[in-house]
Amino acid sequence: MSKPLNEELFIPLNLDLIDRKNEVLLQALDLLEILKSNKDEKMVRISSDLAVILENEENFEKITQAKNLDELLEILILLNDNKMIKIYENSYLEERFPNLAADEFLK
Repeated sequence: MSKPLNEELFIPLNLDLIDRKNEVLLQALDLLEILKSNKDEKMVRISSDLAVILENEENFEKITQAKNLDELLEILILLNDNKMIKIYENSYLEERFPNLAADEFLK
């Protein structure tokens, strides 16, 4: 006998899968956070979209030399073939990226 219909519809979301979707902005911020932390941490996993962008050393330099979040967004939009980029609230970004927040990068 099969499961009742409502049990099949309300399967809990796998949040790990949601977190893995292509979010170029968060991946770029993760990269900058690690570079600014001056710690020997492992590098973050990046999507194929960001990997393609970072293959060019000039693009890597542009991203790492961004002065603030607005400048980083402009760079990513241009380098990511004008694909849409998900934007987050500053409070979330400040909590997730404390080194960038301390440097006032996120302002």
